[in-house]
Amino acid sequence: MAKVNPRLDAARTAYREALEAARATPSAETWARLLAAGKELSAASEPPPRSRRGRKPAARVEEPSGPAPDLPNLEGVE
Repeated sequence: MAKVNPRLDAARTAYREALEAARATPSAETWARLLAAGKELSAASEPPPRSRRGRKPAARVEEPSGPAPDLPNLEGVE
């Protein structure tokens, strides 16, 4: 069974009530309440962002810009 999120449940209830009120008597106030309830519902349903603090960026590996040297042949040359 999923965890119960009281904030999400309250936001759903407020949204339903605001939606019913906006349908019953459409006015600027009821639509503003519906918009606010929708924003709260959206914020409550999204998972919190993960912290990136403490993570190091991935190390970049740069490739040399030319043909790779032939290492065995370089040892004998002086």
